[in-house]
Amino acid sequence: MVLDVTPIRNEFDIKGLEKFLSSTSLPEKTSLGASLDTWPPSSIMKPSLKVQQFRFGQSNPTYHILGSNGREFVLRRKPMANANLVSKTAHAIEREFFMLRGINICNSKVSNPVRKVPVPEVFLLCEDESVIGFVFYLMEFVDGRQLLNPELPGVPDAEQKKHWKSIMETITAIHSIDAELLCSELPANHFPQFQLDKIKANKGKSSYFQRQVKSLTAVQANQAKVVDPIPNFSELCNWISEKAPQDPDKLTLIHGDFKIDNILFHHTEPRVIAVLDWELCTFGHPIFDLGNFLQAFQFPNQLNLLLYKPFKTDMGKEKPGSMESVNAKLQLYADTLGYKWSENDPKNNPVDLWVLGFVFGLLRLSVISQGIAMRVAKGNASSGNASGYARMYPILSQLAEQYIEESKTEGSKF
Repeated sequence: MVLDVTPIRNEFDIKGLEKFLSSTSLPEKTSLGASLDTWPPSSIMKPSLKVQQFRFGQSNPTYHILGSNGREFVLRRKPMANANLVSKTAHAIEREFFMLRGINICNSKVSNPVRKVPVPEVFLLCEDESVIGFVFYLMEFVDGRQLLNPELPGVPDAEQKKHWKSIMETITAIHSIDAELLCSELPANHFPQFQLDKIKANKGKSSYFQRQVKSLTAVQANQAKVVDPIPNFSELCNWISEKAPQDPDKLTLIHGDFKIDNILFHHTEPRVIAVLDWELCTFGHPIFDLGNFLQAFQFPNQLNLLLYKPFKTDMGKEKPGSMESVNAKLQLYADTLGYKWSENDPKNNPVDLWVLGFVFGLLRLSVISQGIAMRVAKGNASSGNASGYARMYPILSQLAEQYIEESKTEGSKF
């Protein structure tokens, strides 16, 4: 595999990391992964270390590390010290570490391999910023094949169905995980809202989508103090709140950013071997993950050309059979899951809720785009493409309105 890495762009104290890994006793503020029960971890990672930085990981700098014993692993760290973070909840790699640790523990209790969530093994989390200058964690390096377009260009037709079968097995494994066992493994200081007593006390008070709309409304209002508000934002929020289904009967983990470039496939088999980037995971409604993964099939082609630039694609709602393809994938998900989201609400299913999931996805993207516009206006946008994305939010809200109207004329159950 050719690694997509560069020389280190965001420095950290490599010597401090080597000293940390060689310490004879477990350092303070260090948590171990489920399979690492001895210290020092020299059998896994041995100084001296060769470090390169991955191109991805704009939010949380991510590094490929090669130990002198030939073992490879990955370090993810916060972009700055905790004291300098604008938001205490942003860049929460502690949550990502404990979530991956918890998922690995849940996997160990599952006998059916199809129901195991493919995630990297995490080794340790260090919350002592004096070690390398930042909070960081170390995890397994997964050598996989990354595909960047959900149409899977370059994958032979005969293999496409096998890839999609594995994708749907993966997402249903996430959604069917033993949520109570997972919650029991999540520390209260990092997951106060995921403690079982609080989850049970709040059950039925509001739906996932109602909670999300409330949160996005606050974010949009704050960003609108700097840049223009999102057109028809209130109307879209009201529509989503009115149509929002209750959460599934089963407490359901959702990834929160499930998309094609956050999964890795086996190099020679049509099989997902890792799901990455769990920073936004929560408990909620699974139609969000499905909408997020499949939304490009119903975006206008011109929007996809912008999003997938410099790669060309004919993917989009104009392509014949595009919606039929989405429905087939939603049905594949339902068949793979094997149980209903809600026993008492027959409309609470992937096909009937597609319009809601898609429109909500557009609303969320419009808030993200507006946030980029705000950072551009303040002069602190981190990406060279930021100005292009900053202009998208009025277009995205308009697309959401159009999709609602089109769904009415096309006989949607919405």
